[in-house]
Amino acid sequence: MKQWMKAAGLSLVILSSSMYAHAAEAAQKVGYVATGQAMQQLAKRYNVTEKLRSEFKDRIDELRGIESRMKAKVDKAKRDGELLSDADRTKIQRELASLDSDYKLKAKALQEDQRRRGAEEEQKLVMKLRTAIQDVAKKEGYDIVVDAQAVLYANPKDDLSSKVISAVK
Repeated sequence: MKQWMKAAGLSLVILSSSMYAHAAEAAQKVGYVATGQAMQQLAKRYNVTEKLRSEFKDRIDELRGIESRMKAKVDKAKRDGELLSDADRTKIQRELASLDSDYKLKAKALQEDQRRRGAEEEQKLVMKLRTAIQDVAKKEGYDIVVDAQAVLYANPKDDLSSKVISAVK
């Protein structure tokens, strides 16, 4: 009987402490931020696309030049194909193969560099956004801030998106 009383008493203590823990969790202030929309707005604000485009402009122009030289060679081969000697035809084919391999190599390198630089710029924006979220959350007294996509329903007064976007430096 004593063991039964001890078990019941222990169960009562555990049950009551868990109710207090849940009540403490419920008292936390939770906000949310639409990070996807915020990233889009920040990318526009900082002209990330234009910045990357101007950074790679010379290399893109070089690829366009190779394309135009290849097109000119193909047009010449089509136009003068029957009049060309076998040696000239072979020379044009080799030049085309050389231009094609050069084009593919430079295009692949450009694509990799653009992807890498895009990721670097995105990471910079993510860090700015994260800092702004932390600053706004501390200032507004929020305990937890989650992404809006993870929220099924929330009170619009807990939406910190506009405050975070304006707080990004």
